[in-house]
Amino acid sequence: MTPPTASSALKGIDIQEALSILSDRSKTGGEQISNSKSIPDELKGRGQTIDITEELEFTNPANFTSCDCATGAPDNDDSEYKLDGDAVEDAKHEAMKQARIRRGEEIKSKVRSMSVSDLLGMIFGAQQDRVSTYKIYEDGLSTILLSRDITDYPALCAKVTASFSVLSDTINAAKSSLVEQHKRKDVSTVVDQLQKHECDKLNFTAALHLERLRLNNSELGVGNDADERAKKLLKESIQTLQGKISLTVQSINESIDELRCIAVDEEE
Repeated sequence: MTPPTASSALKGIDIQEALSILSDRSKTGGEQISNSKSIPDELKGRGQTIDITEELEFTNPANFTSCDCATGAPDNDDSEYKLDGDAVEDAKHEAMKQARIRRGEEIKSKVRSMSVSDLLGMIFGAQQDRVSTYKIYEDGLSTILLSRDITDYPALCAKVTASFSVLSDTINAAKSSLVEQHKRKDVSTVVDQLQKHECDKLNFTAALHLERLRLNNSELGVGNDADERAKKLLKESIQTLQGKISLTVQSINESIDELRCIAVDEEE
C-alpha cells in the first residue's frame, strides 16, 4: 500500500473518481454466505474438483494486480488523444468480452459429464469462494479509508471483479448442465434466484462503498458533505444499505437451503 501524501491526506478521497470506478465495475453476481453450513457435510470433499481460476490465465484474479481505471487523458484538450483512448478502451472491452465467452465454453465442456450431486457441490464451493472474495473487498476498502488514498481502489476493484466473474460463470455453467444434461429445471430455477440475489447484493455493496467514501470525506471536512446534516444523511443511507444487504443475505441463504435439500435427496 502506497502511503498517502500530505496533500492527499488533506484533500481526502475524490468522490467523482470513486463513482467512476464503481460505475465501471462489472455487474457479475457475487454474494457471501453468512453461515458455514451452506455446504452439506456429505458433499464436502467429494465429486470432481475443477480449479477454473488456476487453469484459465485470463480469469485468475492473481493476474489482476492493477487497473487503469483511475488514470486518464492529459489535462490538454487533445481530441485525437481522446479518440485513440476511446478506441483502446473499446478494444480492451471487446477482448474481455470474447475472452469471457471462450471461458464459458471451456467451463461448460468440463462440467458436461458431471452428476447432479457434483454440480451442486461445485455451486456450493463457488459460494464459499465468494465469502473469501467479499472479505478481500471489505478489508481492502477499510484499508483505503484508513489511508485516505484511493489510488489502490482500482486494483482492488479489478481483483474482486475478476473473482466474481469467474465464480458467476462457473455457477451458470453448472446450471446449464443441470438443465441440458439432467433436465433439472427445478434446480436451475433455484440457481437463477441465487444469482439474482447475488447481483443485488453486489450492487448494494458498491453503493455502500460509495457512501462510506463520502462519509470519510465528510468527517475530514472535505467537499459538499462536510456539514453535520450531510453526515447524518450519509449515516442514515449507510444504515439503509446495510439493512438491504442483510435482507438480501437472508434470501441468499434461503436459496442455498433449497439447494442443500435437493443435494440431500440426491444422496438418498
